[in-house]
Amino acid sequence: MQSFNKKNTKSITKKDVNIAKNYLSEDEIKLLGLLTEQYLAFAETMAQQQTPMYMKDWIQRLDSIISLNGRELLDNAGKISREMADDKSYIEYGKYKKEQLNRQNIENFNELEEDINKLTLENKCNT
Repeated sequence: MQSFNKKNTKSITKKDVNIAKNYLSEDEIKLLGLLTEQYLAFAETMAQQQTPMYMKDWIQRLDSIISLNGRELLDNAGKISREMADDKSYIEYGKYKKEQLNRQNIENFNELEEDINKLTLENKCNT
Protein backbone atom coordinates (compact mmCIF):
# COMPACT_ATOMS: atom_id res chain seq x y z
CA MET A 1 0.00 0.00 0.00
CA GLN A 2 1.29 3.44 -0.82
CA SER A 3 0.45 6.70 0.80
CA PHE A 4 1.55 10.16 -0.17
CA ASN A 5 2.68 12.99 2.05
CA LYS A 6 0.82 16.12 1.02
CA LYS A 7 4.02 18.16 1.43
CA ASN A 8 6.00 15.76 -0.76
CA THR A 9 6.84 17.10 -4.18
CA LYS A 10 6.56 13.68 -5.83
CA SER A 11 3.41 13.71 -7.88
CA ILE A 12 0.93 10.85 -8.02
CA THR A 13 0.89 9.31 -11.47
CA LYS A 14 -1.97 7.74 -13.41
CA LYS A 15 -0.29 4.35 -12.91
CA ASP A 16 -0.40 4.84 -9.12
CA VAL A 17 -4.17 5.19 -9.04
CA ASN A 18 -5.06 1.65 -10.02
CA ILE A 19 -2.56 -0.23 -7.89
CA ALA A 20 -2.40 -0.92 -4.17
CA LYS A 21 -5.39 0.23 -2.14
CA ASN A 22 -5.71 3.76 -3.50
CA TYR A 23 -9.47 3.31 -3.88
CA LEU A 24 -10.06 2.79 -0.13
CA SER A 25 -11.39 5.52 2.13
CA GLU A 26 -9.34 6.64 5.13
CA ASP A 27 -11.49 4.58 7.52
CA GLU A 28 -11.15 1.49 5.32
CA ILE A 29 -7.36 1.91 5.24
CA LYS A 30 -7.28 2.17 9.06
CA LEU A 31 -9.40 -0.98 9.34
CA LEU A 32 -7.13 -2.82 6.91
CA GLY A 33 -4.13 -1.74 8.99
CA LEU A 34 -5.73 -3.04 12.20
CA LEU A 35 -6.61 -6.37 10.61
CA THR A 36 -3.05 -6.66 9.33
CA GLU A 37 -1.65 -5.93 12.80
CA GLN A 38 -3.86 -8.64 14.30
CA TYR A 39 -2.75 -11.15 11.68
CA LEU A 40 0.93 -10.32 12.15
CA ALA A 41 0.57 -10.55 15.96
CA PHE A 42 -0.91 -14.02 15.51
CA ALA A 43 1.92 -15.00 13.15
CA GLU A 44 4.50 -13.76 15.66
CA THR A 45 2.84 -15.78 18.43
CA MET A 46 3.00 -18.92 16.29
CA ALA A 47 6.66 -18.25 15.52
CA GLN A 48 7.50 -17.66 19.20
CA GLN A 49 5.80 -20.94 20.10
CA GLN A 50 7.57 -22.64 17.18
CA THR A 51 4.20 -23.94 15.97
CA PRO A 52 4.42 -25.27 12.42
CA MET A 53 1.87 -23.67 10.12
CA TYR A 54 0.95 -24.57 6.55
CA MET A 55 -0.61 -22.31 3.94
CA LYS A 56 -4.09 -23.78 4.49
CA ASP A 57 -3.69 -23.01 8.23
CA TRP A 58 -2.77 -19.40 7.49
CA ILE A 59 -5.77 -19.01 5.21
CA GLN A 60 -8.12 -20.43 7.88
CA ARG A 61 -6.64 -18.15 10.57
CA LEU A 62 -6.96 -15.10 8.36
CA ASP A 63 -10.59 -15.96 7.64
CA SER A 64 -11.15 -16.34 11.41
CA ILE A 65 -9.62 -12.94 12.18
CA ILE A 66 -11.72 -11.29 9.48
CA SER A 67 -14.88 -12.99 10.78
CA LEU A 68 -14.09 -12.11 14.41
CA ASN A 69 -13.96 -8.47 13.35
CA GLY A 70 -17.48 -8.71 11.94
CA ARG A 71 -16.35 -8.46 8.35
CA GLU A 72 -17.85 -10.48 5.53
CA LEU A 73 -15.58 -13.02 3.87
CA LEU A 74 -15.30 -12.62 0.14
CA ASP A 75 -15.68 -16.10 -1.32
CA ASN A 76 -16.08 -15.04 -4.94
CA ALA A 77 -14.73 -12.47 -7.37
CA GLY A 78 -16.84 -9.69 -5.85
CA LYS A 79 -19.28 -7.27 -7.41
CA ILE A 80 -16.86 -4.83 -9.03
CA SER A 81 -14.86 -5.80 -12.10
CA ARG A 82 -11.27 -4.73 -12.64
CA GLU A 83 -12.45 -2.55 -15.51
CA MET A 84 -15.00 -0.79 -13.26
CA ALA A 85 -12.33 -0.24 -10.60
CA ASP A 86 -9.91 1.16 -13.19
CA ASP A 87 -12.58 3.47 -14.60
CA LYS A 88 -13.35 4.78 -11.11
CA SER A 89 -9.66 5.30 -10.34
CA TYR A 90 -9.13 7.25 -13.57
CA ILE A 91 -12.12 9.48 -12.83
CA GLU A 92 -10.76 10.21 -9.35
CA TYR A 93 -7.29 10.80 -10.82
CA GLY A 94 -8.77 13.37 -13.21
CA LYS A 95 -10.35 15.19 -10.25
CA TYR A 96 -7.04 15.06 -8.38
CA LYS A 97 -5.04 16.42 -11.32
CA LYS A 98 -7.53 19.26 -11.81
CA GLU A 99 -7.27 20.18 -8.13
CA GLN A 100 -3.46 20.02 -8.28
CA LEU A 101 -3.45 22.29 -11.33
CA ASN A 102 -5.75 24.78 -9.59
CA ARG A 103 -3.49 24.80 -6.52
CA GLN A 104 -0.42 25.32 -8.68
CA ASN A 105 -2.10 28.19 -10.52
CA ILE A 106 -2.99 29.85 -7.21
CA GLU A 107 0.58 29.40 -5.94
CA ASN A 108 1.96 30.86 -9.17
CA PHE A 109 -0.42 33.81 -8.96
CA ASN A 110 0.52 34.45 -5.32
CA GLU A 111 4.23 34.33 -6.17
CA LEU A 112 3.69 36.74 -9.05
CA GLU A 113 1.72 39.07 -6.78
CA GLU A 114 4.52 38.99 -4.18
CA ASP A 115 7.11 39.77 -6.84
CA ILE A 116 5.03 42.70 -8.14
CA ASN A 117 4.62 44.03 -4.59
CA LYS A 118 8.39 43.79 -3.99
CA LEU A 119 9.14 45.57 -7.25
CA THR A 120 6.58 48.26 -6.46
CA LEU A 121 8.09 48.77 -3.02
CA GLU A 122 11.63 48.92 -4.46
CA ASN A 123 10.42 51.42 -7.06
CA LYS A 124 8.92 53.67 -4.35
CA CYS A 125 12.12 53.49 -2.31
CA ASN A 126 14.29 54.40 -5.30
CA THR A 127 12.23 57.48 -6.27
